Amino acid sequence: MSEVQTLINEVSQKIQALETAQALYSRQLSPDFNTFDYINTDELGLSRILASLLDPQGSHAQQETFLKLFVEHCLPTIYSKLNWQPFIEHLDKTKVKLEEHTLASGTQRRMDIYLRYQVGDDSYGICIENKPYAADQHNQLIDYYKELKERGHTNRYIVYLNEYNNTPSEYSVDTKTLDSWRKENQYSHLRFSDLVGWLKACQIECQNHSKVLPNV
Repeated sequence: MSEVQTLINEVSQKIQALETAQALYSRQLSPDFNTFDYINTDELGLSRILASLLDPQGSHAQQETFLKLFVEHCLPTIYSKLNWQPFIEHLDKTKVKLEEHTLASGTQRRMDIYLRYQVGDDSYGICIENKPYAADQHNQLIDYYKELKERGHTNRYIVYLNEYNNTPSEYSVDTKTLDSWRKENQYSHLRFSDLVGWLKACQIECQNHSKVLPNV
């Protein structure tokens, strides 16, 4: 065997060993985590932070742990419903998108955070509308719901996240439609302060205690 081939084999073995170590210890080490990704707190920055934590493939390397805790703590309606159990059981397969364009409905909007999962004939879609500062836009939530429907999601859910208002403006969704979403378990209102309990639970379950999720 030539020296070059020997060197290639040695490098290949070391790369394989490194990949194995990363797979075994990524949750403890979070090698791709970067604190600076969590500094910007404007609307897009907050959406990026939340999406990153919810993403089973996120740099936190905690897999679906944070998403599972989010559903448990912040979306109990989903957590307790039979039709959402396939989604709950396969959270690790959930795809999380940031600023997702509403191309299916042609409404020319962007969903702040979009979660989706397909299992068999059941399709799950969640839109999180993040409203820390901006006012509601005309028919905004209605358009997001329409987008989830046009994408073929048989199970649809809208999350409205802000701090000071109890409900979104009627400019965004009329009361009758909002009430129907509630009755059909397709809507939740969250305050940013409601996320504290979830983040503390994440902190407890996080296997990397040196970099991810400082005290909240």
